[in-house]
Amino acid sequence: MHQPQTHHWNAMKRLLRYLAGTPTHGLLFTPNTHPSIQAFTDADWGSDPDDRKSTTGYCIFIGTNLISWSSKKQAVVSHSSTEAEYRSIASASTKISWLMSLLKEINLHTSIPIINSDNLSVVLLTANPVMHSRTKHFEMDLHYIRDNVQKREIFVRHVPARLQLADALTKPISGGTFSQFRDKLMVCSLPQPH
Repeated sequence: MHQPQTHHWNAMKRLLRYLAGTPTHGLLFTPNTHPSIQAFTDADWGSDPDDRKSTTGYCIFIGTNLISWSSKKQAVVSHSSTEAEYRSIASASTKISWLMSLLKEINLHTSIPIINSDNLSVVLLTANPVMHSRTKHFEMDLHYIRDNVQKREIFVRHVPARLQLADALTKPISGGTFSQFRDKLMVCSLPQPH
């Protein structure tokens, strides 16, 4: 940060107090005989009241192990919830591409990665090779994802909103959010694509 201010310092102290108060919390990693990559992506469309930019969120699992997650404000204003969600899928897809190359380097092979989205329009757009005038403003992401789907490097599927794990990264946090996240994680054993 180039010009830290008092509120940045206070936020850092709050984070350190949280970490100091939760030394027993952590991530549990379990061994997997046939690891598969699965991502959950979400976006909150235009939620920032100041600039109406959306927030992208994704979490990526290898088997049942959470290995990567992100929550980040998008660089541009999205014209629709579909565009915001598509940008989330593109963000997760680039991370998955990097993970796949890393796993290939260490000679670990996985099945086709699955990206889960609760937006049916986005899932349908990933498989539709026809360009629509309403999608021109996010055409680069559109082609990137479609190419990956056609090459069978990723598979995008629809999940019900109740199973969307990335909600915790894009929505305001309430008291039960983390227990709901854990409960969703326990329920989420979706079938693999054929």
